[in-house]
Amino acid sequence: MIRFDAVSKNYPNGTTAVDGLSLELAEGGITVLVGPSGCGKTTTLRMVNRMVEPTAGTVSLRGQDIREVAAPELRRGIGYVIQHAGLFPHRTILDNVATVPLLLGWGKKKARARAAELLELVGLPATMAKRYPYQLSGGQQQRVGVARALGADPPVLLMDEPFSAVDPIVRGELQAEFLRLQKELHKTIVFVTHDIDEAIKLGDNIAVFRTGGKLAQFDTPERLLAHPADDFVADFVGQDRGIRRLSFVQAAGLPLREGPALPVTASVAEARALDEPWVLVVDDARRPLGWAEAAGLADAGTLADIPLAPLGHTFSLVGDSARAALDAALLSPSRLAVGVDAQGAVAGVADAYELSAAIAGTGGSLGAAPEAAGVAETAEAAGPQLVKGAADPAAAEDADGSGSNTGKTGGGDR
Repeated sequence: MIRFDAVSKNYPNGTTAVDGLSLELAEGGITVLVGPSGCGKTTTLRMVNRMVEPTAGTVSLRGQDIREVAAPELRRGIGYVIQHAGLFPHRTILDNVATVPLLLGWGKKKARARAAELLELVGLPATMAKRYPYQLSGGQQQRVGVARALGADPPVLLMDEPFSAVDPIVRGELQAEFLRLQKELHKTIVFVTHDIDEAIKLGDNIAVFRTGGKLAQFDTPERLLAHPADDFVADFVGQDRGIRRLSFVQAAGLPLREGPALPVTASVAEARALDEPWVLVVDDARRPLGWAEAAGLADAGTLADIPLAPLGHTFSLVGDSARAALDAALLSPSRLAVGVDAQGAVAGVADAYELSAAIAGTGGSLGAAPEAAGVAETAEAAGPQLVKGAADPAAAEDADGSGSNTGKTGGGDR
């Protein structure tokens, strides 16, 4: 879709922003450009829409040299989102979003109808349409910026640190919304960030640049974490890359064991009889309610009569990662992570040691995880008592491989 062939950008003062870049970006995917300040990532992005012209080499879009297309025409077919949204302060939100359709000659009625559709698509209510940018929060303005970039339904979307100017909570919401939109729209997206966590969360593929505009590694997030090309990449990704890799191991493949659990209607005597320091209390649908500490149990009554310690949080066998499972174990007062099925019913427990051993047993496999169906079905049949998951971590297929890519798009799912 987008191809860089031996592309360089040199400035008259002798600065090299991009040095001999050869890179191929897959159609319909998110490619994140990341690296330290001054590494050439934004320059690379801007060469796609000719806001920056390369000194040498060729940038192609769908097999055509972009220099063969007039710059204004090229840009009208490429969406562009920047920091702080870059909205026109004198235009309403609706007319900001309608900007590109109007430039393409659409009638005002059609352009505004399209703008209204896009505002709904990015999660903004129709009441926002007649407001001006200063009347919106930073997060709302960024949503408008994304909507405007999608105005003419371009196949390519360039995003230059679009979420860096908002607070962490809003940033997380925008990232989730961005991934939701991409599942619907399947655009070819080039995304610039200085945040490796954001790159790992959003990217299908990540290009890591070093100072001087050299491409250090181009790979999937999984392979980047597993096999950094050199010390620079390893240092840039961070010392906790082993923990980050767990985001790509599905919790469905983790074995769970039976744990000390009783329904909330059970007696304190039954809880004492388990002879466990903590007892997991569940409702009549086997949904976890909290932990009862044996040392604090009364002499009589039921578990409904005593205060429960909070769970911390649970992890789902459907959709959550091994990182979420490990986090659940560390936050639990009992140090046991509680796994739940699609209905929220308890499927089993595991402590941090057991989880770590299971992950190590797969070699940290980043391939397709075993399905959770067997575990969930066993949980359904077991009633209120916790069950042991049947998944064997040693059976997980190791699809990780080794080595790294420095040019063509890597495979694998995010």
